[in-house]
Amino acid sequence: MYVLKGRNVIVLTLLVWLISHSLFAQKGIITAGFQFKPIFNNDFFGAGAQSAVKGGAEVIVKPNSGYCAGMVIRRGFSNRISLETGINYVRRNYTLQLIDTNYSHQKDFKFIGYEIPVSLLIYIRLGQKMFMDASLGNSFDFYPSDIYTGDDEFESEGLRKSWIKPALMANLGAEYRTEKIGYFYLGFSYHRPYSFIFRSRTLFSNKNYQIFQTDISGNYLTIDIRYFFNEEPLNKQKKKHDE
Repeated sequence: MYVLKGRNVIVLTLLVWLISHSLFAQKGIITAGFQFKPIFNNDFFGAGAQSAVKGGAEVIVKPNSGYCAGMVIRRGFSNRISLETGINYVRRNYTLQLIDTNYSHQKDFKFIGYEIPVSLLIYIRLGQKMFMDASLGNSFDFYPSDIYTGDDEFESEGLRKSWIKPALMANLGAEYRTEKIGYFYLGFSYHRPYSFIFRSRTLFSNKNYQIFQTDISGNYLTIDIRYFFNEEPLNKQKKKHDE
């Protein structure tokens, strides 16, 4: 009886593993979802403030909190590898600060862009429904216009280097997959354009309208919050359609 029970336990364990493995496999699955990625202010990986100094005065362009939001489409090629793409709206917020002897002045402005990312994901299974994801890819970033800000103290313009610019993307996170209500994801992303996204040119009235010029990298780090709808593999959908 002990041997029989032991065999039953082994068989039952294998069945549970096979069912869960097929239930949450990504092979042949195309699913869509939504994401919201708050951009947090930091000095890591070249994502901090940038400045220009001239004649004892300084102009600082400091990135503030912003956000990236949009739609994500995922295509599974195997149980461990998937491809993701989509489209995102990105709002970068900055503070322009002017500093001179016994003088300081600042003003906030924003820089709007759109992203079409393409990245390759690799999964590591942590539990029956929990997975860790790591991805690397490129994003095609679009900037619709130059920007302008100013007041009585200064005039500043942000000149796009190009209306489209490629960028490196890296991501690490974890997701919880349910049978009926979809996938829930939390992670971190790093976005790095291959060259600066715009050139800041500032005319400072307190310095006889001298021009302070600095290139803005546009690098940012985010916290990623995603939700994916639960979809069946393409082969199962085809079988249902044929029936």
